[in-house]
Amino acid sequence: MALDTAKPIQRYRPQPLLALAFLCSGAPLAFSVLTGASLAITLSIGAVVAGVALASRWFRAQPQTRALIKITLVTGLIAGVAATAAYDATRLLLVTLGHMRFYPFETFNRFGELLLGYNLPRSVTFSVGTGYHLLNGIAFATSYCFLLGGRTWLLGVVWALGLEVLMFTAYTNWLDLEEVMAEFVAVSLVGHLSYGTTFGLIAQRRLKPERLQRLVR
Repeated sequence: MALDTAKPIQRYRPQPLLALAFLCSGAPLAFSVLTGASLAITLSIGAVVAGVALASRWFRAQPQTRALIKITLVTGLIAGVAATAAYDATRLLLVTLGHMRFYPFETFNRFGELLLGYNLPRSVTFSVGTGYHLLNGIAFATSYCFLLGGRTWLLGVVWALGLEVLMFTAYTNWLDLEEVMAEFVAVSLVGHLSYGTTFGLIAQRRLKPERLQRLVR
């Protein structure tokens, strides 16, 4: 990703290592759900792996590359917060207007229980689980930015649909969804389409070559 600023940037160069590093928040959840392992432990391991990967890439990078990493991190944060808000707003709107029995935000409490255990007040586990949900929303969007930033927003939709498939695989074995499966699929699908569209558009705009060329000079 080294950059000669005398030449125009033709496209954002992918950073696969950093893209993988930012998957280290969601991967522990899937592993814990499927195996029963402690999410607190697997998430801690994931955080260490991600930190080492980011530090290794940062300290070996040239100044211009560091500038691009910083721009990508900021873009991932902005895109992740906006996309997660769009994801949750879309799901809330759908279940409210559709008078659905499925309540998608109960997973926040389940996240908190996986992290803290089952003996704490619901308000505590729900709050911690909400924070973890936001962390994942930002991390997945940042991972996308490092791998496919600056490209068409439609790839963001494809990325989000990939997350949808993984979530469906894990959640159907973890949550009791038999009676609300159709609602779960509809809410999850529409939510992920909204999520991917949002961060895809932001990453396309903020990481386009013309803008990067101006910022790293």
